[in-house]
Amino acid sequence: MGVPERFRSVLEPFIGDLKAREIISGIGLFGSWSRGDASPSSDLDLLIIESRDFDYEYLERIELNDCLIDLNYVPKSWIVYRVPPELDQKLYELQVMFDRDGSLTKAKNLMSKVYWRPERVEIRTEAYLVEADTYLSRARTAFNRGDYKSVKVNSIRSFWALMKILTEISRRPVLYSHFIRNLEQSSKSLDMQGLYEDYIDLIGFAGVNRASLKLMLESLSSAWMGVIRFTSANLQALKIIHPKIATKISYYARESFLRGLIARVNALIDENDFLEAAHYMFHVMVDMLENYAFLVSTAEGLRFDYAILLRHLSESKKSPIEVYQGAINVLDVKEFSSHDADEALKTVTETAVNIRQRRKDLIARFIG
Repeated sequence: MGVPERFRSVLEPFIGDLKAREIISGIGLFGSWSRGDASPSSDLDLLIIESRDFDYEYLERIELNDCLIDLNYVPKSWIVYRVPPELDQKLYELQVMFDRDGSLTKAKNLMSKVYWRPERVEIRTEAYLVEADTYLSRARTAFNRGDYKSVKVNSIRSFWALMKILTEISRRPVLYSHFIRNLEQSSKSLDMQGLYEDYIDLIGFAGVNRASLKLMLESLSSAWMGVIRFTSANLQALKIIHPKIATKISYYARESFLRGLIARVNALIDENDFLEAAHYMFHVMVDMLENYAFLVSTAEGLRFDYAILLRHLSESKKSPIEVYQGAINVLDVKEFSSHDADEALKTVTETAVNIRQRRKDLIARFIG
């Protein structure tokens, strides 16, 4: 599909400015506009390769004449040497727009050749197993410390990482806003529909409708505005935390991001994709809160523990109360007992064992 017409007039001078900076090695388009499945509410995603020395991806959102553009910066070393698995999909989808020395085109072409090779799929799915194990460990820690709300959140995040494995093995892209649709199709093609149903049961959004989603969106908006105000008032704390976390907070804590998020959710609601809309809000909210809560703890001089994310927010003396109240509404964790938490842990643990045992066989059968 390429760059849409409404973006071109504002994008060309912006790309020109980037090209003039020696530190910029390459620029490419990825995401929905590159894949060809964008909707009118979709923003534009650019991968920007920098030649300076750092070892993480950072995000920036800009708004040019009402066009929302996400800039994903990564170090040149990631494409020249060993490509980390989190960059695979971006390179696979990439349309190269600028390449100072040919290295981005070379990385793109190589990824096009190896993306669906069994050994590369094993690398990506192994990374998802590590992610799932991390969240499951946090869920167990939260359970032992009596934070059952955080048990649910961490359990869902662990299960989500495991479901990414099914999506990968069925040769579908792992997307934020169309995850449920792709997972349902993936589970059917792999004859593993039971895991899809278990995931939906754990999330608890099966009964959402247009009215309940509008209320969720109001809660999300209220919480997000609280995050924006807190971040603006605590810029000194933002300066002393790791740049990877600081840039993530700066990315989320903008009204332009919130406007884009609201537009995307409303588009899903208008398409009657109710479960997808709720799922999208849940995971974007958690990703934001994990970084925001780190900032809150820093501002309060406290050590942050990801495992008890919601307890941190509930006990904070500085974070606006609407952030916590909005979070528990969007995440649907108002009532989650120790028994519920124990059952969630059992479900995710059993699923992790199941997928870990079957992963390589599934790759051999469905990838090659």
